[in-house]
Amino acid sequence: MANQVIFSGAPSQACNLPALLKGGVVMAMIAGVHLCTSNAFPFQWNVLLAQAGAVLIGVGLPFVKTAFTRIVIDTARISWTQGILHRRVSTLELSRIQCITSIHPWWQRLFGTGTIILMTNDAAHPVRRLPAISNAVQLCKKLEDAIALHQERLVPAYTNDPNAPDYSQAHGM
Repeated sequence: MANQVIFSGAPSQACNLPALLKGGVVMAMIAGVHLCTSNAFPFQWNVLLAQAGAVLIGVGLPFVKTAFTRIVIDTARISWTQGILHRRVSTLELSRIQCITSIHPWWQRLFGTGTIILMTNDAAHPVRRLPAISNAVQLCKKLEDAIALHQERLVPAYTNDPNAPDYSQAHGM
């Protein structure tokens, strides 16, 4: 049976709204400092441009990182591809997921997105995040169904438990 793709895409850029707001506040503070000190010191364009450039890089980097992130969820695993210069691909088998939670901060609700939190039994990465996913609630339901289907496939074909529904004495000696 071939794996069916449940979700394929990138996180929404809505997850970067806090970085954009923080950058705007920092730029306003820099402008305020330059205006307040303009009477005491000569105006330094090069300092202002360096500070503005540093803020723009700090704000722009999360947007670029989000643009270079790809998430694919199929009926067997979740795969993340991340990176700008250095690519990293990581996978998580659905059988390792123990709990699924979706959270919807106010700025993500404005754009119809949410973050999915996956609690796993993986010692290296016990918590995995799928940030700013469109229709996160529906994706959680699809993911839960895929996990349940995956767990049903892993049930052994026969059992020695006489109370099990598929128990047969033909397996005895």
